[in-house]
Amino acid sequence: MTTVRETLAVARLGGRIYWRDKQALTATVLTSVGLGIGLPVMMDRLRPGETSVIVAQLLGMLAVSLTLSGFNQSAVSLTARRDQLILKRLRASGLGDGAVLGGELLNIMAQGVLIALVTTVAVVNLTSATAPRDPVLFTVFVVLGAAVITSLGAAWTVVIPRAEVAAPLSIPFFMIAGLGAGAFGPMNQLLPGWLSTVLDLLPTAAVVTVGRATFADGTFAGDLQAAVVPLLNLSVWAAVALLVISRRFRWEPRRS
Repeated sequence: MTTVRETLAVARLGGRIYWRDKQALTATVLTSVGLGIGLPVMMDRLRPGETSVIVAQLLGMLAVSLTLSGFNQSAVSLTARRDQLILKRLRASGLGDGAVLGGELLNIMAQGVLIALVTTVAVVNLTSATAPRDPVLFTVFVVLGAAVITSLGAAWTVVIPRAEVAAPLSIPFFMIAGLGAGAFGPMNQLLPGWLSTVLDLLPTAAVVTVGRATFADGTFAGDLQAAVVPLLNLSVWAAVALLVISRRFRWEPRRS
C-alpha cells in the first residue's frame, strides 16, 4: 500500500507540473486534440455520410495522439527530469525507484488516455460517425495501449544523450505510427507488403485493430476474438519496455 500511495503522489505532482508546462500543453495537448478532432471533422465535410472513412481517420489520429502524448512526452519529460536531477532528488527523498518512475509514467499515461477519449467523444458528436458498439473494450485497449506506448518512451530515454535532443529523436515515431495506422490517408496502401507487415507489429496497430472491431458491426464474442492478437502484441512490447527499463534506465545525466 505504501508503494501505491507513493506512486500516486508522484503522479499527482507530475500532473500539476504537466498542466503548468506551456510547452508540453502546446506540443502535446493542443496538437493532439486539434489534429485528432480537426481532420475527422474535415473528412466528414468532404465525404459526408461515409462513416467508415471518418472512423478510419479517427483511429489513425488516435495512433498519432497516443504516440505524441505517450511515447514522445515520456521520452522528453523523463530526459529533462533526469538532466535536471529531479529524478535523483526524488530517489534521495526515500521514494522507491518503482514509485518514482511508476508515478511519472502513470501521469503521462493518464494524460494520453484523457486526450484520446476526449477526441473520440468530440468526433462522434461532431461528425456522422457513431459511437463504438463496445465502448468498454475500446477504452480498455486505449488504456493498455497508452500504458505500453508510454513505457516504450521511457525505454527510449536510454539512447537519448541529453534533453536538448530528446524531441528531435522522438519525432519520427509518431510519423511512423500515423503512417501505419492510416492517419495520413491511403498512403499506407502504397507501401511494400513487407513494410506494411512491419508497421502492423507496432503497439499503436493493436489499438487501431481493436478500435475497428468495436466500431464495426459484430458481436461481443467476435470482439474478444479480434482482441487476442492485439493483446499479445501489447504484451510483447510491454515486456520489451520493462526489460530495457529495468536493465538500462539511467537516473542521472550522462557524464561528458
